[in-house]
Amino acid sequence: MKAITRLKVELGGNKVFKDGWLLAILVLNAVFLVFLVGWSLTHIRSTEIQVPIRFSSLTNFDLLGDWYQLYEITAIGVLIFAINTFFAFLIHKRNRLMSIFLSLVSLMALVLACAILIGFTAVNYGSS
Repeated sequence: MKAITRLKVELGGNKVFKDGWLLAILVLNAVFLVFLVGWSLTHIRSTEIQVPIRFSSLTNFDLLGDWYQLYEITAIGVLIFAINTFFAFLIHKRNRLMSIFLSLVSLMALVLACAILIGFTAVNYGSS
């Protein structure tokens, strides 16, 4: 019980939860993260054929792989979000602007991951 009270005092005194800009960006991050995970769970289907897993502007789809390799896009997005959010909370006391920039980088990575995943899963491979 004492630990819970101490945690409430520490979190209540933390300026991270009073920073409107950072909280707004983190909410947007959460929205895109939920969308990314939801899209990957509903649109990546098991198939016996090889699916495109890499795109290059020079050679178009230049690498084929197994269907489950598309989950790497989601995993990378989640990893970037977790690491950047951790460091944003860690350095917020020292440098608020850098904390906001880390959250923005995380947001841009999630937006890009969503766009890539939608592009790769828009076609229904192996289904009628």
